[in-house]
Amino acid sequence: MTLYRQLSISIILLFVIGFLGTVIISTNNLRTFLAAQLESHAQDTATSLGLSLSPHMQTQDMPIITSMVDAIFDRGDYMKITVTSINGELLIKRSNAVTSEEVPGWFINAIPLQTPAAEALVMSGWKQAATVEVTSHPGHAYKEIWNNTVDTLKLFLGSASITLLLGLLAVRILLRPLRQVEMQADAICNQSYPIQKKLPRTRELKSVVMAMNRLSEKVDAFFTDQSALTERLREQAYRDPVTGLGNRRYFSRQLQALLASREEPVQGAFMLLELRELAQVNKKRGYPGGDQLLLRTGELLQSRIENTDNCFTARIAGAGFGLVLTGFSTDDAELLAKNLCHNLQQLHADGLVETDDICNIGIAMWKHGDALTDLLAEADIALRAAQSVGQNSWQRYQPPAAEQAAVHGTAHWRHYLREIIKTGSVSLVAQPVYCLDDSGDTLLHREVLLRIPDRSGKDITAGIFMPMAERAGLACEMDKLAVTALLEHMEADSNTTDYAVNLSSASLNEPTFIEWLCKRLGESPACTKRLLMEFPEYGVLRNIQEVRKTIERLGEIGCRCGIDHFGRGFYSFGYLRSLKVNYLKVDGSYTRHIEHEEDNQFFIQALVDTAHSIDIKVIAQTIEDMEERDIVKRLKLDGIQGYLTGAPEPL
Repeated sequence: MTLYRQLSISIILLFVIGFLGTVIISTNNLRTFLAAQLESHAQDTATSLGLSLSPHMQTQDMPIITSMVDAIFDRGDYMKITVTSINGELLIKRSNAVTSEEVPGWFINAIPLQTPAAEALVMSGWKQAATVEVTSHPGHAYKEIWNNTVDTLKLFLGSASITLLLGLLAVRILLRPLRQVEMQADAICNQSYPIQKKLPRTRELKSVVMAMNRLSEKVDAFFTDQSALTERLREQAYRDPVTGLGNRRYFSRQLQALLASREEPVQGAFMLLELRELAQVNKKRGYPGGDQLLLRTGELLQSRIENTDNCFTARIAGAGFGLVLTGFSTDDAELLAKNLCHNLQQLHADGLVETDDICNIGIAMWKHGDALTDLLAEADIALRAAQSVGQNSWQRYQPPAAEQAAVHGTAHWRHYLREIIKTGSVSLVAQPVYCLDDSGDTLLHREVLLRIPDRSGKDITAGIFMPMAERAGLACEMDKLAVTALLEHMEADSNTTDYAVNLSSASLNEPTFIEWLCKRLGESPACTKRLLMEFPEYGVLRNIQEVRKTIERLGEIGCRCGIDHFGRGFYSFGYLRSLKVNYLKVDGSYTRHIEHEEDNQFFIQALVDTAHSIDIKVIAQTIEDMEERDIVKRLKLDGIQGYLTGAPEPL
């Protein structure tokens, strides 16, 4: 019960007690006064009647005596009149019941009113002939008490209503700072840290508000410091200080994770780009000039792929840059290389190099299971071939015919995916995510992965076809198929397992898809409460304001949300404070062989502290062996996912 309600009830009770006390005291005083009046009234009547009956008693004229008694009794002011002879013989008796048409019977029964009898002598000459006993009727007294009570109630209710309203209004005004404190506490729990600038005048409430403001500031400062520490640790380990891109270590970790991923095998292209004039620029303009050239090159490369999902660039050598392109076909990669050779002419236009001989590019195609050293060697061979061709040229490594696999272009994928969407020929597999506790068998949820068949009937993983779907503009339709298939399974399944489904970046930033999703989830409220939506981190940061609204809408209908592959990019952690997500899944590039990577351990430890400070759980992805599990458990992560705990299995 709220404090306002408790105070309101207390005030009302005080008014009721005050009213009852007033009525009781007033009634008792009035009853005492009226009892005295009744006694006086009865005595006066008895005396007067006794004197009036005396002459007729001497003559024994009973008809006259009876008429006189009846005349007085019929006025209705008396409850009983008796005339008794001196010998005790009852001569006349008249009596009425204690009733009143204007007073409720329960009121008469609740308030007993003593009506004492009064006596007087009737003389016959000088002798006592009879006794007259008169008892006044209390009807008028009850009417007086009833009217007094009703008037008191009306007056009390009127004044009490006005006073009560004013009192409750005053209480509401006085408690307004407490409501603000409650809202402030809720906001802190929801990763927001407001400060109340207007302090209440009440000393005690002012102290509470000031204490809450200090708490909000400290929690905010703690989160900011933790975020900054985590970002510094990651930047020191994985970021090139000159270009702001990933360094060689970042490049190796990310690409190795892609090549080794068994949960979502992927394929794509790798470009090795080398600047031709860096050494000359360093010699003529010094290292600041060379750094400026590298920085501008990194900006141009990043601008070409920043709107392409699951792609990244890094500086991997002095004049060398690497671009990892997920889901690219040979035609896509060759077109991008051609455009890069043209775009980098801007370096000459900016005056950063003296000639238009800017760079060469080598291309190597990769797929799940390839070795990183082999891929680098193939790209280097292609780069040397491009250098031998001439300035601003590119070459793609051509493996022996026996090793070449069929690689389809965007046009093929667009046509094939449209067939899949039309027929709905998709299947779902699910991989368990377990709580990282001592029992080791608490299931958090199952992550659902989409599969489509190839021409021979074998499954194609989402890591291969979803990048193609996004570039073909079909990602939203594929996500609709996945959500629909999962909800149909959940509606037909009797268990209570929670399921997580991934949404593509394109769907997350498409308003029509979000409207469809919320409407579809609203049709299955029981399933929605068991459903978790996972978003890729790069997709979240494309339009964080709209994503925040989407997460709030999903939360209102009972759907929880999480961020997948967290940590792939160099993003500030501050955005987590404004998103009401339930958990993060740390990218596998940080957890793979983590027992040998102290920098990754420091990073994840700082990340866990930061996330836990705002009630966000952290789950480790790609856990393959017990050594990795033991490390992430020691780092206090909340859950694990990987082949150690279970491979994806068909629903």
